[in-house]
Amino acid sequence: MNEMPKPLQVYIVEDSPIIQRLLASAITAAGAEPVGCSADAQTAISDLFALQPDLILIDIGLASGSGFDVLETLQEHSLVPEAVKVVLTNHAETEYENLSRRLGADRFFDKSSETWQAVALIHDLAAERRSGRALRHSSAMHPAS
Repeated sequence: MNEMPKPLQVYIVEDSPIIQRLLASAITAAGAEPVGCSADAQTAISDLFALQPDLILIDIGLASGSGFDVLETLQEHSLVPEAVKVVLTNHAETEYENLSRRLGADRFFDKSSETWQAVALIHDLAAERRSGRALRHSSAMHPAS
């Protein structure tokens, strides 16, 4: 009997309850599973270590700490190294993108104009998981600009 692959597991690091709900709905609609959410860096880091999600959506501005704190801790301690890390933020300045990428972000999206691209990525990764293929980090990578 063929067993269905486990759905793509996604963790949201976001301080806006409205955006949290929007992303959770988009994740579910993509056939993925929202496994957790946090509005602060420290809780997110603890949860990520425990949950080991496949995809992490990270906002820069958080209620406590920042998305940079999350990325830096994940990188320094090699936590969830296989997870695809996606920054989705209103702080879409070039220096923020460069720092995010140096800290291990695979993709960087401007929340005000590119949220649809982040949602499309969730759909693509969820479909890849459903097909039974292992997630390829390269499929989430954005060509260097």
